[in-house]
Amino acid sequence: MPTTTTVPRNGTEQPPAARAGHAPGTTARNRAYARSLGWEAHLPAVRRALNRHRKDWDWTTLGAETLKWQQALGISPADGVIGPATWALLRTAAGVARDPAIAYQLPEYGLGFRTTGRPAHRFGRPETARALLAVAAAWRRAHPQGPVLDFRDLSRSGGGPLPGHASHRLGLDVDIRPVKAGRRQGPTNWRHPAYSRALTQELVDLLRSNGVLPVHVIFFNDPEIRGVRPLKNHDNHLHVRFAPPSAPPSPPPAPASAARRSSGPVLEVTATPRLGVLSAQGKAPYRFTEDDAEWTARFIIGESGGRDDADSHAVIWAMFNRYALLTRPYYRTFNAFLRAYSTPLQPVLKSWGASRRNMNRADFVRTGGTFGPPAPPGIPRGQRRAYLDLQQRPWAQLPAAARSVAVRALGGMIPNPIGNATEFGSTYVYFHDANRRYPNPDEWRRFTEQYAARMGWQWIGPVPGLDQNKNTFFVQRRLASLPVPAVRVLAG
Repeated sequence: MPTTTTVPRNGTEQPPAARAGHAPGTTARNRAYARSLGWEAHLPAVRRALNRHRKDWDWTTLGAETLKWQQALGISPADGVIGPATWALLRTAAGVARDPAIAYQLPEYGLGFRTTGRPAHRFGRPETARALLAVAAAWRRAHPQGPVLDFRDLSRSGGGPLPGHASHRLGLDVDIRPVKAGRRQGPTNWRHPAYSRALTQELVDLLRSNGVLPVHVIFFNDPEIRGVRPLKNHDNHLHVRFAPPSAPPSPPPAPASAARRSSGPVLEVTATPRLGVLSAQGKAPYRFTEDDAEWTARFIIGESGGRDDADSHAVIWAMFNRYALLTRPYYRTFNAFLRAYSTPLQPVLKSWGASRRNMNRADFVRTGGTFGPPAPPGIPRGQRRAYLDLQQRPWAQLPAAARSVAVRALGGMIPNPIGNATEFGSTYVYFHDANRRYPNPDEWRRFTEQYAARMGWQWIGPVPGLDQNKNTFFVQRRLASLPVPAVRVLAG
């Protein structure tokens, strides 16, 4: 990033401390995260998301604009650093990657509300939807004869830029019409005779006390309404921005040299191969890195116990296939993909089912908030302490077997036992969850085949030496016509 001097309109140079996000070391931390999280490859999109009007950018202004963006969204802590928590939101806001959590579409009508505008613009996070549904239900109890609330734009499915809006990118924003008097519906503004200040104030109070997801800010221009802030072009609607669901803080990245001193070089074993290149026909090759090896070892520990066996080899190859054939456009590095995909490597569990299975464990760490629809009420967000510790464990403290498998797999020395499979899970456990007992071999096979058909996949069938009671492997139907194997790891 080129270094420039930021000069305000009065022509005097702004002091560095005032431009650095108000935190010492902001630039150094952003430089480290730019590489480790991969957002340096998306700087133009990042800058547009932070401030589409700004033209003069350097590392200092990046920190300052990031701080303002964090404060505008209610991200805590707001420190000017694009670390893991901020990048998880910013990459979606910038249009770099879709967020599967932004997937709940408000229906056209519901208890106490209706939605207007384009159906494709009615998607939000489950927490956002639950908060709006709770507000609408409370409104209906207070006003059973109407009017109903008018919800309008939220976000697109998966988030990202929304036409006609500078915001509405993260499934946290919603536009709501102010309320008319006399149970009337339809557009109005705070200066119109049909507008009801009392009912609109009641709506604002319900939003701020919803009890599901905190409201960060409400923009609306009636100066007599409490709990709102004025903003240009907000005479005729309330723009409600909920705070992002909380996530555990992530430690700052260590400089590469310090990390290597503390944990030892990734490839410290004598006579280990060079890391190889992931190759798929028609796709650009990808060269594995030492960070990839480190996170692959953690992945093996979390998913298959860290053993050097057929199950570990198979789950790694499922990740190679999935990354090369499906998800590489969304993740700049293989290790970033692993951290997003693998349950043990997620700072906060993304699946409410996984959270429900783990919520009663003694080491389950609750991080605040609960999952919204379609999850049952009361499923907390969090992660197991064992997995949080695994994510922080240095390379030198990982089991030797896991390190060996990771290096050999990424060096092209472990054969592919599963063809083009990109999906895996234990249908043996799924059967138990559904029936409260484990299946016999015939039951397991029938259940596995039915499960694959239901998911639109194909089971790979029995593989000598691979116990698929642990992890069962499937090929997506759209990949079934590809040559086998479609993905290779070429020795470095």
